[in-house]
Amino acid sequence: MRTRSVWRGALLVLVIGLFAQGCAVNGLSFAQDHRVEIEAPGTNATVRLPFEVRWTAKDFDGSFLVLFDRSPMRPDRPLRSLVSENDPCRARPGCPDAKWLDDRHIYVTADTHLLVDDLPEERTNNRAKDRHELTIVLLDKQGTRVGESAFIREFIIERDD
Repeated sequence: MRTRSVWRGALLVLVIGLFAQGCAVNGLSFAQDHRVEIEAPGTNATVRLPFEVRWTAKDFDGSFLVLFDRSPMRPDRPLRSLVSENDPCRARPGCPDAKWLDDRHIYVTADTHLLVDDLPEERTNNRAKDRHELTIVLLDKQGTRVGESAFIREFIIERDD
């Protein structure tokens, strides 16, 4: 009877080990990336429209993808991966184009600054703060995301009620 318990215990450990391998995180680098430093807006700063986003970059030769209130594409994926499968843009050559990106407050630039004229209001009632999240990721010359680093800043827009 005791032998059966030992075998069951060993089998349980083996099964847990096999399932845990499927949950492992492989291929990701958890080192801090200091190539981009967001200068403005400040962390949790309150800004008024229009406002400027400014950042510095070092040891990088490519462009920047600047997004508001949405996640970037996965590492090593092109800009097109931001377009959902059922979006009519996918049927057009050159998708996503500048208008599609601009309509979604997504910007590709080689500069280290961006003037933001408008963002959709995110607050659910007039007393809530209009919180937004800015994300900058690195793109190579073909428009593919470089690595998994994302540089994020939260801020608040003050609006006239």
